[in-house]
Amino acid sequence: MSNKFNASSLTEYCKSYARKVAGDFFAHHSVISGQELLKLSAVSQVNLFVISSLSEKWRSDAERFRSPYFDFEHPDVREAMQVFMNTVSQHISVRREHLEPLLADATRRTLILIFDPRHYFDEALRNQPDFSLSADAAHQLTRYTQINKFVPAALEERMKGKSVVYVNQALTWLDEILMQRGRELEKPEKYITLFSEKLLLDPGVLLRKASYDFTPPQPVLTPNKSFFDTEIETPVAPTPEVAPPPPTNEVVPVINTMDSDAAPRSHFLDRSGPSVEPTGPSMQPSQATAHLSETPTLEAALPKAEEESTGPVTVGETFYRAPIESISKSISLNQKFMFINQLFNGNAASYNEAIEELNRATSYDQARDLVSYRYAAQYLWDMSSDEVAMLIEILKRRFA
Repeated sequence: MSNKFNASSLTEYCKSYARKVAGDFFAHHSVISGQELLKLSAVSQVNLFVISSLSEKWRSDAERFRSPYFDFEHPDVREAMQVFMNTVSQHISVRREHLEPLLADATRRTLILIFDPRHYFDEALRNQPDFSLSADAAHQLTRYTQINKFVPAALEERMKGKSVVYVNQALTWLDEILMQRGRELEKPEKYITLFSEKLLLDPGVLLRKASYDFTPPQPVLTPNKSFFDTEIETPVAPTPEVAPPPPTNEVVPVINTMDSDAAPRSHFLDRSGPSVEPTGPSMQPSQATAHLSETPTLEAALPKAEEESTGPVTVGETFYRAPIESISKSISLNQKFMFINQLFNGNAASYNEAIEELNRATSYDQARDLVSYRYAAQYLWDMSSDEVAMLIEILKRRFA
């Protein structure tokens, strides 16, 4: 995480903000739709990051639907898949217990993007799989970035003609872009006002060393149109006003209309692009700092394994629940492969980083919060799955 922040203050604010925003909405609704998500928070970047998480889930589900027994590259099948997945994307329906983790993580990402944009984009690049940045990944970074959008847009522009580059090349470009255009980075003041409409945001508390004296700006209202397979435009910056905006004002991203073809086309299912192997400098190991993304507590979302057993404990259960000194050493090889594939999307580096962070936790509550609030949001876990329940049980033994 960025070292500009007071970690505990950032975590607490994100959890409280998500709880407040979700609580206000779900006081009158049981589920939230895609169009409602685009208007949920007055800070539209928060909404876009939530939509981005749903988009990643949408894309991963489309991949899992593919089968080795059928020709999914046949034009008829591709067209049918595009129509089906686009139809699904237009019927988003999320309950509170599933939204709050996404919302708190989106809040954390937005605050880092506002107060430490260099760290945000550096981390986004270093977290790319295989230490390579694809043209599609660069486009997605631009698509779902509204604050300081010129940075990913400039990165995407430099990738024209290249299907993939090594991350170290992209990091060099990032340094050049910020050196040449650093004055264009947005000021935090207007976003402090928008966050404070729902929950007071004090930079002096949130950051290690920061204070601001500003005049609250007036947010711009812009219409929303669609999501997933559409481009997102950056709204015109608002003109500062002396009086702060009323709490009901909303900032909604401007989104272009969908293609006018009879059958909707999905950017996420398009595999027609080139797949040229990258040439360039040798791959460097990732130096990404660990995220600290904790989101609001929802007891209903916790796995059943976390409930205390009221029945008699057998000898086998006593042994199984015996305290352990190291999480990684207590995980069998089969469990490790299962966690990597089912919980971390096949990324062993992400698994290792998460296990190390969990092992550094000082209490069971802290470790459980990391699972429930950070990893569940980041990797879209099903908190009722057997894999999550198994991991929670291991955490219980670690901090018994």
